[in-house]
Amino acid sequence: MDRVQVEKTGEQIVGPSRGVLGVVMVLGHALKHMFNAGFFIVLPELRLQFGLSNSAIGTLSTIRSAGGGLANLPAGYLADRFTERWPLILALALATTGVFHLLMGTFNVYWLLVMMATLGAMSISFWHPPAITALSQKFASRRGFSIAMHGTGGSIGEALGPIAVGALLGVFLWQSILKFSAIPAVAVAVVVLITLRGLRGDTGKPVAFATYISSVYHLLRHPALLTVLGITAGATSAHAIVLTFLPIYLRVDLGYNAFEMSAFISASQVIGIVSQPTMGFLSDRYTRKMVLLPSLVLFGIGVLAIPLVGSGFPLVLVILLMGAVAFPLIAILLAAAMDVTRADIPATTVSLVFSAAIIFSAVTPAIAGVLADAYSVKAAFFLASGIAFGTALFAALRSLTR
Repeated sequence: MDRVQVEKTGEQIVGPSRGVLGVVMVLGHALKHMFNAGFFIVLPELRLQFGLSNSAIGTLSTIRSAGGGLANLPAGYLADRFTERWPLILALALATTGVFHLLMGTFNVYWLLVMMATLGAMSISFWHPPAITALSQKFASRRGFSIAMHGTGGSIGEALGPIAVGALLGVFLWQSILKFSAIPAVAVAVVVLITLRGLRGDTGKPVAFATYISSVYHLLRHPALLTVLGITAGATSAHAIVLTFLPIYLRVDLGYNAFEMSAFISASQVIGIVSQPTMGFLSDRYTRKMVLLPSLVLFGIGVLAIPLVGSGFPLVLVILLMGAVAFPLIAILLAAAMDVTRADIPATTVSLVFSAAIIFSAVTPAIAGVLADAYSVKAAFFLASGIAFGTALFAALRSLTR
């Protein structure tokens, strides 16, 4: 049967079967992260073409991330308020992201590039609230695993994106690559709109906006949720520095060409394809905290080792270690947030986690860029490692349960 109802969990969701829902969510999330990963591969080309400083690159990443973070709150509200429009919201998130990347490839002025990159990040922020809420409701007894599988789609996209963009840079200009990217975005958006027809949750009851704001206020007073948001802010702040400056370090400092650089970046994602569902399963079986703590510590160790091991095979091993533990973190944190919060505005819970992730992580690349200009790019990795270790200590001292 194509249309089924979810197991009884207090909330009901109708629409496509669980299998169809899972596959389409992984596909859409993979494409979303192809855009994200491809953007960071293009950054060194922008730096070289425009003669930008590390501070300018960090500022671009910061503005882009801040825009995406701020968009999460209206995205959460719309996903909670209009659950019958989830397929449309998901499709538009992908299609408009492609359009803004096309426009980014059209302009050749720095501030216009920043604007289009930011609008693209804002568009894709509308994917997570309906997607993760649907999976969380439909796979309630395996929440950590299902959200981690969704994250696996992200890892697939993060692995394919750098390789695809790196290979294409050997043939096309970066502007052309960005223009072409609108084609798969629109195509997958059409697939999402058709296959998820009828998808909706049971959380879209009309409420006054003031009532909604009151619900958000009560959410933000929840101690366990605040702990989750704090860990999310720290983990993603460190990760944002690595995402921004690892391509710069490989391309400029170590002298790898665009394809070699993209291969290193992809390696960190490939291992996440396996580690995400594994760690999601372990967090369901044991506790979120038992998986989060060692992951944060290992992530800090991996980032610290990047500027210390030099190039070649040792660097590959370090990047694999870092990727294995870094990318499952957000999926486990999302599951932890959904575990402890109210069921009436679940998409907003998702948006709060991503807001904490993106807004706080938006600041650190700019700070790291200043340090990189003052000292070297290695200083950016030392900062990221320190943030990761500090976050692990914070997580060790706090509770993730009700």
